[in-house]
This record gives sequence, C-alpha cells and structure tokens, in this order.
Amino acid sequence: MGSNVFGNPITTKTLEQMPEYIGKKITRTDRAHVAMNMKNAEGKDVKAREFVEDLKEKWGNGVSTLCVIYNATGDTIRHVGSHDWYGHIGDSPYPSEIANGQWGAFLHVKTSGASSGSVAATVYRGLNEAGQVCDWMLSWYNPWSRLFDDNQAYTEIREGHHYEEDHWDYIYNILKNKGLSYTDNWNGCISSVSTGSSTSPIFEGVMKLVDA
Repeated sequence: MGSNVFGNPITTKTLEQMPEYIGKKITRTDRAHVAMNMKNAEGKDVKAREFVEDLKEKWGNGVSTLCVIYNATGDTIRHVGSHDWYGHIGDSPYPSEIANGQWGAFLHVKTSGASSGSVAATVYRGLNEAGQVCDWMLSWYNPWSRLFDDNQAYTEIREGHHYEEDHWDYIYNILKNKGLSYTDNWNGCISSVSTGSSTSPIFEGVMKLVDA
C-alpha cells in the first residue's frame, strides 16, 4: 500500500477476531459492513484529511480539490483510470490500491498560470456481493471563476471496463449541474460524493455495498 492510504485493512481475519462473527461464514458484505462501522476508527479519517491538507499547504495558493475517498466494498479496490477536464493530479498520485476499511487521499490542482479550475474524475475497480466486476467513477467540478458557478460532485457505478470507452463529454455535462453531493446505487453497489463550496474544498467519496 502507498503512503497516501490510511487505516488497517479490514479482512476476513479481522472479522474472525470479533465475537459476533465467530463460527460464521464471512461474506463480502460482512467485511463491507464492518468497514462502514469503522469508517472513522483510530483517527484514520483525520490522518487522511491532514495528509491532503499538508499537500495543499506545500502546493500553495490557487484552485485545488482536497480529495479523500473511503473503501467499504469488502475487498481491495484498484485504480484503473482518471480523466482531467481542467487541472491535474498534485504531488501525490491517485492511490493505486485502497484496501477495505482504508481511506485514500490525494490533491488535484489547477494548471499553473492558467485561468482554469480543478475538474476531474477518478475510477476504481472492485466487486459487488456476487463477485461481478464493477467500476466506481467519482468526479468533482471546482471552477476557476466563481461569479456564476459553484462546485459540483457526481459519481456513478457501471460494469467493469466501462470507462475505457470515451464517456467523458457525457459525464462532464452531468457533473457541472449536479450540486454539492450525489449518490448512485447500481448493481448492489453504492457510491456517495460530496464537496464544499470554496476554492479549495474537501471532496469526500465513499464506495460501499448496498447492505453495508
């Protein structure tokens, strides 16, 4: 795991040490449920936020998006793609893997010297309860001009490899009108995102299973 993931992975072995799961067949949804219950355990959420706030401080002034995303899907998810409409990833890359029960953190920033904002999407691949491959897409819209515009957040879940095709114009037109929070429920999976209304907001995403 990289330096920009926070928290101990929640695995089958984790649950086997818990009284309520002793002798029980542990499912992916069980692991996801415990991960949701332990979303803020041992200060891992605070550590993720402090990490990305430190990235922001080192980067300096200007439009940027401080991203923290949580995995409660029951298994490790893997980064499989991203798309920049405006801006680019900061000094820390997208976490390549985020284990169940971990936060990932990264900073997305405007292009230096350009009158543009931080508008992008990232894609993570995991499994639903039935073991089918699904891709979680999380996106943020943080414009440079604030006169007639505000931040937006949008997410959706589709079948594995969906975002290897060029859906980005379609997604952008949805994203720029979605508001500060959004939740998608698809094929037994849920993805929720929210953002603040400042030039450098915290963008938070949570990926989980329906019964978690």
